[in-house]
Amino acid sequence: MLPNITPSDSGPDVPPVTTPDLAESGKLEGLGIRSSGIIGHAIATFWATLVDGLSKIITLLADAFDDIAALMTGFFTAAQGQDTPGFNRLVAAVLSDTLGVEVSAEQLQQAQFESGRVGAMNQVGADLFQTLGNEFLGVGATPDAGPGIAGLPGETGTPLTPEQGVKAAQSFIGFALSFAVRQGNVAFLSSALPWHWLEGIREYGEMMAKNLGLGRLVRRALQPYIQTLIASPLQEALNRQYRPHTMDAKQLASAFIRSDIDRSDYVHRLEGLGYKTGDIDLLIADTFTRLREHDVFLLEENGLISSSDAQARITALGFNTSDVPLIRQARELDAVQGADRQYAAILTDELLAGVMTQGDFDAAINALRVPKLEADALTRNAAARMQSRRKHLSLGFLKRAFIDGQITVDELMRHVLELGYSQDDADLIEVELLLQVSEHKTKAAAKAKAAATKAAGKTPPTPPTVP
Repeated sequence: MLPNITPSDSGPDVPPVTTPDLAESGKLEGLGIRSSGIIGHAIATFWATLVDGLSKIITLLADAFDDIAALMTGFFTAAQGQDTPGFNRLVAAVLSDTLGVEVSAEQLQQAQFESGRVGAMNQVGADLFQTLGNEFLGVGATPDAGPGIAGLPGETGTPLTPEQGVKAAQSFIGFALSFAVRQGNVAFLSSALPWHWLEGIREYGEMMAKNLGLGRLVRRALQPYIQTLIASPLQEALNRQYRPHTMDAKQLASAFIRSDIDRSDYVHRLEGLGYKTGDIDLLIADTFTRLREHDVFLLEENGLISSSDAQARITALGFNTSDVPLIRQARELDAVQGADRQYAAILTDELLAGVMTQGDFDAAINALRVPKLEADALTRNAAARMQSRRKHLSLGFLKRAFIDGQITVDELMRHVLELGYSQDDADLIEVELLLQVSEHKTKAAAKAKAAATKAAGKTPPTPPTVP
């Protein structure tokens, strides 16, 4: 049985239906993806893959380029033809064009045959070096070696003259001008040829001139000429005409101190130099000559100036205030050392006179206020003087003492050497004394025998013994 439902116009109650917000849903989904980090991971992975791939591609391209460059460098090196006869002939031709003299390609080839490429290049440098040297000394345009050191032109030890310097400058400038003309001719002829690739031939001479620095060398050769003949006379003329030089600040202050100029003139001149008015008195004070520190201390010690005045004067000389007591102490110590050195001379005289012993002298010297090295030197000098003043026994006295048996032969030889005799002379003296001793002993024995015989003849007979 159906329920009893009362019909109405509004119908039954239906719950409300919520429509989803798609924009908010998309926003939340985007925030979730960002929070998960998947985007950064994807970008990092892509970038790492791209960089790694590009690095490998660049490495492969660089390797291929290096192979191609190495191959081309080999081609260029081979194209230089350094070890070929044609290269030597080209060098000789370019050098002949540069110098205006004939350079032998056969000599270059022979030098390369004997010493290799270095030998050939040495020959090229020698041809250039000797040709310029011969032109500078007026020998002539020739690459022949001169008679000097290692083929230098001119005589060894012969000085150059001013005339040679002038002629050398003229020769070098003429060489540079003639080279420029020859290069102009080469440029004209090469441009007139129908084959434009031959225009590069003129660059050989231009590159050689550029590497030699001919332009800079010509400027150096002309610089003394311009300086002496133009710059110096012109500068003198301008100085005489306009008198641009003025006295400096110190000279002006000295002139003012001497009363050669008055103060207004002095101030006017300093203003012309750009000095401030307040600096005038400072310049004058700086120009005065100040007392030396020795004189300042001497005046202070004699009571002519006070200690504060001395302090101010010493400081004005440029010394630090804290250094003034040290300077005063150093001055006093210097005076004490002078007196001690005089006392050392007195002690030396007393030592030599025998008034004091060597030990007392050494102790007195070491007590002086002199450096240790100086004290040692004073002791050494006194000992040397004492040794030189010592008297020695004469040779005759020594001989008698030896003959009488008072000294031995070794003691005799030591005294003889101290007298200044050489060893050979001492040996002769020893032999002579030994002979004298032998003769002395013989004579003494004979005298003793004669005396005994004489004494035996005068002796009365012995009386008989009475039983």
